Amino acid sequence: MPAKIEQLRPHSPGGEKRGNTSWTQCPTCDGWLHTTTDLLNRGSIALHCPHCAGDFLPKDAKRIVMA
Repeated sequence: MPAKIEQLRPHSPGGEKRGNTSWTQCPTCDGWLHTTTDLLNRGSIALHCPHCAGDFLPKDAKRIVMA
């Protein structure tokens, strides 16, 4: 996984889901998409950006915010 991983702060907005959903930023268009922690941990499965239709591995993501 990339070094650009951030943990969601404990005092995040009350409605933010925690535990199994994370945000991943596309390295091509900077769009954000939801991913699961399990999918990110596998590392070899390409993610598909819904904004630009590009595919990328979790290690290539611009940023990842773990919930």
